[in-house]
Amino acid sequence: MAMPALYARNYAEAREASPELADAYVEHTVTGDPLAEAAIDALAASGPAGSARIIEAAMNEDHQGMREAPDQVREFFSALDSCPFEFDPALALKGSRAFYKYSDLFFVGLVLESLITGLTEELSKPFYITGRTAGNLRRVRQNTRHMVDVTLPGGLSRGGDGWKLTVRIRLVHAQLRRLLLDSGDWDVATEGIPLHMAHMSLAATGFSAANLQAVRKLGVQLTDEESAGFMHLWRHVTWLLGVPESLLFSTEAEAAQVRQIAHLFESPPGSKAIAVAHGYIKTVPELIGIAKPAKQRRMLSALFRTSRALIGDELADALDYPKQSTTGALAFVRMQRRTQMLRARITPGASSHQFNNFVGMMQRSVYDDVGISYRLPDAVKDTESSDW
Repeated sequence: MAMPALYARNYAEAREASPELADAYVEHTVTGDPLAEAAIDALAASGPAGSARIIEAAMNEDHQGMREAPDQVREFFSALDSCPFEFDPALALKGSRAFYKYSDLFFVGLVLESLITGLTEELSKPFYITGRTAGNLRRVRQNTRHMVDVTLPGGLSRGGDGWKLTVRIRLVHAQLRRLLLDSGDWDVATEGIPLHMAHMSLAATGFSAANLQAVRKLGVQLTDEESAGFMHLWRHVTWLLGVPESLLFSTEAEAAQVRQIAHLFESPPGSKAIAVAHGYIKTVPELIGIAKPAKQRRMLSALFRTSRALIGDELADALDYPKQSTTGALAFVRMQRRTQMLRARITPGASSHQFNNFVGMMQRSVYDDVGISYRLPDAVKDTESSDW
């Protein structure tokens, strides 16, 4: 397939920065996930309920339940046993401990900076078309649950909940890719395919390296081993999501280079990125249990102010943030954090701050009572799809 016009325009500039990475990035704007898409296509004949049963059986290595599974599904799951690098549980555990020690700030950094600074107009388009930009609390809780489960010790082992949720996301992406291509709202010759692997790599930098940078701005001091462990976790997650080796990253520096190349290729934020960025922030008050309108408004004002302080005025203005002074915004967050830690230490019988962070993340990640759902979306618009 020819290079999409959108990516051809800055190809020479990107190659000057990093020839190999630029070539890999643009190559994968026209590649999806052949194994996952073949599995999805083969499952279509089984219908929504049947395909969910087969996927659940495969996730749980239920050989009896897999008797009627198409060969393409077997091939997809078999390929997940062939990771090109060795996963180090001891190193990953250091990253997990850092996450749970500071999980509140990892969440704040993710929503208010690292996801937002990774937004481009093209990356935002699938969210915009499907309607997953705001107001869908269950989807936000699913994403939070994924963060929690991939960082639990053993969560990324075969059959762990983090492993299952990651593979489920990959299958959902494959299904949405098919739906978007069939929708008539996608110009492949100009934009490449929807949810392409270059975008998957870019998005993964937001959950990993850029999130580490954000929590440091919020006052967290991480050791080199903690940072390396967190990156190791997300390298494995990124591979499970189907990102090819040429776009995988193992260090913060490598992830930063992916971001640099991506932003050379892609359009700056426009109306679609604005909708997605505001959607991230506007779900937070409800997610943490603030229901009264007046309190929600005050919380949103504080969230936009903190986000502006993290991402800078230039990007905040491009994303149509409210005009606010950010003087002292980050210092206030750091002071609150120190006060909470001190209170937990001196209050008799109080739970540790680390434990409270863990409980808070678990509460924010509960989205239903039936466990992981393996149903897939069956319509482009989220509001028109069956529950999944």
